Amino acid sequence: MDHEYISQESENMKQEESRVLRQLGQRIRYFRRLKSLTQEELGEQANVSHKYIGEIERGKKKAGIIIIYRLACVLQVSMADLISFSRLQCGSHQKCMQSIIRLLENKDIEALKKAFNILKICLS
Repeated sequence: MDHEYISQESENMKQEESRVLRQLGQRIRYFRRLKSLTQEELGEQANVSHKYIGEIERGKKKAGIIIIYRLACVLQVSMADLISFSRLQCGSHQKCMQSIIRLLENKDIEALKKAFNILKICLS
């Protein structure tokens, strides 16, 4: 019984790790596109191969803390911007809108512009 439980927990952890890698890759891609950089340009500026950038963006490769730091520097975002991907808890259209508004409250104009540009990319 314990072996089955551990095996299931291990499988759940692998699935969660895979989801986290995909989300990290998506965030890197969004910020890269906001800066109008190609994978080659980002890789060159961060001293990482463009193939590795592509694999990270597709969630196929792990990125260590130093790579995340380099990417954040080039993209001019904080490391937290790259690795924070909490899920919005939305049950309805109205709750989703309220959650989005709460996220944007008390942000300065630059943060609001950044959020607007990200939304434009995500929704286009």
